[in-house]
This record gives sequence, C-alpha cells and structure tokens, in this order.
Amino acid sequence: MTSHLSLKAGLEEIRLGLTSHEQWAYMAVQDIRLRYRRSIIGPWWVTISTGVMVMMLGFLWSHIFGSDIKNYLPFFAVGFVVWGWMSGQILDAAGGFFQFGGAIKQLKLPLPIFIFRLNVRQCIVLLHNSIIIALVLLLIGRGFSLVSLIAVPNLIVIQVNLTLLSIVITIFCTRYQDMAQVVNVGTQIVFFFTPILWQADTLKNRTYLAEWNPVYHWIEMIRAPLLGHLPTLNDYLWSGASLVVLFFWAVYSLGCYRSRIAYWL
Repeated sequence: MTSHLSLKAGLEEIRLGLTSHEQWAYMAVQDIRLRYRRSIIGPWWVTISTGVMVMMLGFLWSHIFGSDIKNYLPFFAVGFVVWGWMSGQILDAAGGFFQFGGAIKQLKLPLPIFIFRLNVRQCIVLLHNSIIIALVLLLIGRGFSLVSLIAVPNLIVIQVNLTLLSIVITIFCTRYQDMAQVVNVGTQIVFFFTPILWQADTLKNRTYLAEWNPVYHWIEMIRAPLLGHLPTLNDYLWSGASLVVLFFWAVYSLGCYRSRIAYWL
C-alpha cells in the first residue's frame, strides 16, 4: 500500500513538473545567458573547445589504433559529443538540489522542474555541439542519409532515460552529500569502459564487456543512425529496459522522499 501511494505521489510530481514547462525552459535559457553574459561568443566557446578536442584526439587515437581516419573520426566525434551531453546531465544531477536550496525551502514547487532545468541546459549545449557532428560527417564521413533521421526519436528516448536517472541521482546525492564525488569518479570510469575512444570490435571475443554496458547502447542509439546503419535489437532492448526500470525507480523515489528533501538541504 505504501509503495502504491509513493508511486502515485511521484507520478503527480512529474505531471506537475511537465505542466510547468514554460518555467523550467525559461530558467534554463537564462542560466546559459548568465553563464556567458560577459563573453563575446557565449556558449560557442564550448563548441570551439569541443571541436578542437575532437579533431586532436581523433587524429591521435586513429594513429594509435591504426584505424582509417575517415572511419574513426566520425565514430569518435559522435560518441564524444553525445557522451559530453550525457555526462553533463549526470554531473549536474550529482550537485543535488543544493544549488536550488533557497527556492525549495521557501516555495512549494514540483521538484522535477529543477531537474528539467538542468537537462534543458545541457540540451542547449548539445544543440551547439551538433555542428561539430555535422561538419565531421559532411567533410570526412559519409554525410547524412534517411537512416540518420532515426537518431531524432532515439535521442528523445535517451533523454527520457537521462532525466529519470538524473532524478534518482539528485535525490541520492542530496541525502548523502559525499556521494557526489563518487558519481564524478564513476562517470570518468564509465567513459573509459564505454566504446567512445575505442571501438567495440577491438574486444574480439570479449565484446560482452561492451554489450553489458547500458551507456554503450544509449550512445549507439544515436551514433549508429548518424553513421548510416540501424541500431541493433540489443540497443533497443537495453534502452527500453533501462527506461522501465528508471521510470519506476525515479517515480518511487520522488513520491517517497519528496517531503524530506527540504530537511536534507
């Protein structure tokens, strides 16, 4: 009975958060503007620095692995940009609700709006960085095709996964403040264990190390169509399964701990 009430309360929180879309979308845009208010080109600095890193590391690692630059650089560029978007949301979530402590203590607002705000902020950065992907695919890769369009709905699926994961991480890190450092270190470890710098086929008979990594399947849902081929059935199964698990976990956590978060801050 308690679990049922927690799920119901959590669903209501998410519903209220979604209906407040004008509020969190506006705040996300304002966050970007305030962050770069004294900069001439604003968030484009992030795009420039990411582009330089993609080109430098792409050429370096293609030589280290002995791979053809025309095959390796598009693979790396898409994976690196998508990973930056994903890790940005996870690291933002690790900050917990502390950066919004004043508002949470004084106003009765749906907690998901703060998560949505952080997520939209990272989506704006991804929108800028997508120019890097476009340039690499057009100038070095094979360009775009109709298959590339599949990346759009897949991107939405992965965004929902990340939003639900962000809710869980934020609540967890708000309750246990030291866990933010664990999430930061864990994110770095996941980066090296995920086929971003290296390709899964280099594992040969140990490809299970990649197949058991849900982050790999999340990236492939977007990277595969952009590189001209369909995601595998495993990619869809892992993404769908994680969506179901994270949905119930996030909804239950919201419903169960909603009233306690203000006291943890």
